[in-house]
Amino acid sequence: MIIDNGKLNKQQRKAVETTEGPVLVLSGAGTGKTRVITDRIVYILENNLAQPWQILTLTFTNKAAYKISKEISISDTSFKILNSKELWMGTFHSICLRILRRNFEHIGLKQNFLIFGEDDQKSVLKHVITNLGLDIKEYNPFVWVDKISFEKDKGIQDKYSNKELNFDKIYTAYNAQLARLNGLDFGDLIIKVLELFQIAPDILEKYQKQFKYIMVDEFQDTNAAQMQLLQKLTGNNFNICCVGDDDQSIYS
Repeated sequence: MIIDNGKLNKQQRKAVETTEGPVLVLSGAGTGKTRVITDRIVYILENNLAQPWQILTLTFTNKAAYKISKEISISDTSFKILNSKELWMGTFHSICLRILRRNFEHIGLKQNFLIFGEDDQKSVLKHVITNLGLDIKEYNPFVWVDKISFEKDKGIQDKYSNKELNFDKIYTAYNAQLARLNGLDFGDLIIKVLELFQIAPDILEKYQKQFKYIMVDEFQDTNAAQMQLLQKLTGNNFNICCVGDDDQSIYS
């Protein structure tokens, strides 16, 4: 059953109804890409192809996740989700946080671990740079927050991509200090889930089996770490649907 009430074109309706194998939808802004995800979720649920908790939907903003969830809840269909929390829907980082809250002990975190914002990161970096005996003016914490964030966006690597003098020292000391404080920064949310899946393949397998369908909004904006996460979660299940606009990509 199609529930778009004429809001989708022929190609978009085909994307909604294609429930086996990978689906990629590329089109410009304002052409109903996100609507494809909304209607596809409802289509899958109405046809009893999966339960709400078996569908993973990844977005780049909380606003987008809220919009999709709201549209599903008010859709004029016979299927109604009584509790929107049944859905695994949110930003890459919020979904990773949800996974970490359930499996924190496997990666050396304590319960109620902290998420450090940018100001907290700068304070930690200032402490680390000073303790390393480096000039705080030369190694400005404001600048190094971005350097570290950029490195973590690369995902798990054999070697650091940043070859600057003392980068490895600062990066290692910074992460060690976060660990002592039972804290993670924003970039860690994805990195730590990737590490979790390496350390505990049984946990990865559990999520791979759980998520029968994976949806990704604004796919053009995925960075290397997020791509690694998608590859892990997808595994041998190729029921992934990505929508995006390659003209708006923020990564080359």
